Parts: sequence; C-alpha cells; structure tokens
Amino acid sequence: MQKPQDADNAALLAWCAEGNEAAWARLVARYEDLVFSVALDCGLNRDEADDVFQQVWLELHRSLGRIHNPQGLPRWLIVSTRRLCYKHAARAARRVSSVSEDMIDPAALPDEEVERFERRRVLEEALEKIGDACSELLRLLFFHSGKTPYREISKRTGLAVGSIGPIRARCLKRLRKVLEEAT
Repeated sequence: MQKPQDADNAALLAWCAEGNEAAWARLVARYEDLVFSVALDCGLNRDEADDVFQQVWLELHRSLGRIHNPQGLPRWLIVSTRRLCYKHAARAARRVSSVSEDMIDPAALPDEEVERFERRRVLEEALEKIGDACSELLRLLFFHSGKTPYREISKRTGLAVGSIGPIRARCLKRLRKVLEEAT
C-alpha cells in the first residue's frame, strides 16, 4: 500500500476525503510554502498571511469532493490564496497594492508560476529524501542569499572545511538520483 509521503495528489485528495489525517498532513506539508508565499507576494503581512493560510486549507477541505483535476491542485491553491487575499484586503477596507482583480482570475495565472512552484516542491521533497546532513549542507550552500563561507558552513555542520567540497559533490549526486527517480 502506498504511503502518504509517496502519494500523488489524486491519492492524497482521495484519502483526505476519507478523513485520513496523515494524508492531510502530507498535503499541507507539500504545499504550505506555496500558499504562504503567495499570500506574502500579495502584499499581506505575516499575521494576515497566517489568517489567509488557514482559510485556504479550510476552503480546500470543504472543496475536496469538487476537485476534478488533482494535478491542477497547485493552480487551485494559488488562485484560492489570491482570492482570499483580495477578500481579506476588502474586509479590512483597504487595497493591497499588488492584488488586483486580474490576479484572482485563474485564466490570468501564468503557467510558468505554477511550474516554478511545482519544481520547488519536487526539489524540497528530494531534499527531504537525501537525509538531513546532505539537505542541510546543500541548503547552506545554495539556498541562502549571498554566499555562505565554508568556515561558517563548517561551524554549523561540524564538517571540516576541506571536506565540504567532496561531500557537496556526493550530496548533489544523491539529490540528482532522487530527482531522476521522481520524474
């Protein structure tokens, strides 16, 4: 039997509709960064984004039986988040400068944006699978703004400065293998 962490959107949504809490937790974990980042991109502050985040998941829970294209779930989440941001701004009797009517129209959502978030989700799942040590090293090397010096990486990870390069190469090889298996 397939486990929630390995399941595709269709299986997760079906299990969620049956009340499977592990599937729901996995679905939220898979797309929480997407939902929260869209809310922040719409101009909300962190507290407002938290409120919208919760509303999006509540709306998805209510809509589980109406989602006919599980692979379109990222688009559904983006559009729902934008709509709820717009409503939140309207309720607060103000306009969030970067949220306009065309942002809440699903047809106006660029496919590139959905693809970018989907690639990021696949990468995050692959990083989870390669292990904490490799994941931490690759995040320090490639996901922080600016370049993290090897001495700082050595302090944070406990690795010798001279071993970071060879370990990085092995970790990248593991990541590549996991990504190839995912596609």
